[in-house]
Amino acid sequence: MYKIALCEDEEVFSNAQEKICREILEKLNIEYNIDFFKTGEDFLAAFSGKQKRYDLILLDIIMDGTNGMEAARVIREADREAVIIFITSSREYVFEGYDVNALHYLTKPVDALVLERLIQTAYKDKFQNDFFVFKSGTLNQRVIMKDIISLETIGRKVKITFSDREVHYPGKLTELLNELPKKSFVRCHQAFAVNIDNIRELTRFEVIAKNGEKIPISRAYLKEVQAAFLMNMQD
Repeated sequence: MYKIALCEDEEVFSNAQEKICREILEKLNIEYNIDFFKTGEDFLAAFSGKQKRYDLILLDIIMDGTNGMEAARVIREADREAVIIFITSSREYVFEGYDVNALHYLTKPVDALVLERLIQTAYKDKFQNDFFVFKSGTLNQRVIMKDIISLETIGRKVKITFSDREVHYPGKLTELLNELPKKSFVRCHQAFAVNIDNIRELTRFEVIAKNGEKIPISRAYLKEVQAAFLMNMQD
């Protein structure tokens, strides 16, 4: 589910932006949810008070009370990944957008083609490159790569372990690792591999994952795992 927040205090622009967003998302066949806010305070109450997170945030800069730029700074304190697009009638704050790593700065009325390109890029960067799809029986299984804890050879399949469940890949561990990004997964044993981003601790004999799972390290793979872990800590 692609979660979007639209923060706009003028109803005529809010309605227009909603219409454009829905048309774009449906055209791109993206499952989505849009929340609407008329003030920066309302948005921050949902974002901060309820710890609600969004994938894409469309922010009007010039609003009474908490303006869009102030709201963006609060967003960035808690979330470095949410995509922020400023939509406003003034370019006065355009250079400040760099301070909060805004994706783009659109003027009203919104150009639908430009917004479509931005949404398509933002969605692809966050989701399409982060999913792994494989065939299991007659079904296609889609898993989020960043949520994978470890991979383990079990017979003729590979058990993919998450913090709350397991799925099975019908193939060899080597084959699966060839399909996954090398910067995120490292082999630590003939029968095991681990998601580097989910390593909490590393010892001479095992990886301790963020969920507490202990994954063995064999001598043959120790240096490779140590190097990958240290490099990831520096990123």
